[in-house]
Amino acid sequence: MIEENISAADLLEADGNVTIIDIRRQPDDAQIPGSLRYDGEALADATSLPFAVGAKIVLYCGSGNSCSRVAGVLRARGFDARALDGGYQAWKEAGLPIEPIGAPLELD
Repeated sequence: MIEENISAADLLEADGNVTIIDIRRQPDDAQIPGSLRYDGEALADATSLPFAVGAKIVLYCGSGNSCSRVAGVLRARGFDARALDGGYQAWKEAGLPIEPIGAPLELD
């Protein structure tokens, strides 16, 4: 069974073959390093995604609520999707690395 959440500390120690996705609607000026920005509703509703089924995906939102729901939808579609426990707020409060925010990406 796939875990539903991942802590900020565990994500920081992840092996690197994890796709990190920022689904915040109104992000501040920073994001988790290497994360991609997508609209969460678009991810949940998309008929095809730019990730292989079974891919390791960690989603984060502001506090962890929205990303938990979207991660559940992706898990039901065969992805190894988890929500960042506590969202970006938990990451930032832990003093973990951040980088300037990137532009949002579109789905086909």
